[in-house]
Amino acid sequence: MLEEGTDMDVTHLQVATIAHLQWKSKLSDFFYGVGSLTLAEVPDHANCEFGKWLYNSGLSEFSSYPEMKKVEALHTDFHQKIRQLVQMPEEVRKSSEGQQALSTFKAECDDFVNLLESVEAKAAKESI
Repeated sequence: MLEEGTDMDVTHLQVATIAHLQWKSKLSDFFYGVGSLTLAEVPDHANCEFGKWLYNSGLSEFSSYPEMKKVEALHTDFHQKIRQLVQMPEEVRKSSEGQQALSTFKAECDDFVNLLESVEAKAAKESI
């Protein structure tokens, strides 16, 4: 059973879902030349809002959820991939290699979001 205050923490999962989908959109825009993105705009995995929550209280409060270790790993990978893609030269971004890298990132983002939603649903079910 979850501790008191978990409803607020589930909100962190919901906000993280939205934020990470927004990154997927930002990166797509960047790849298609619609927007700009710099490395300075990409926070470290531990310094984004979700990362701060995850390392300050999320991992401990959801320690009974084995999925949280995978959430942590996928979140770290997510930020590393964004950094790699932002550093990719424009000519590579426009190439089939770049498009494949973006496609892979989008699929991994969807996997991460699905995992967050799964943990959220499990927490909501247990708090009833």
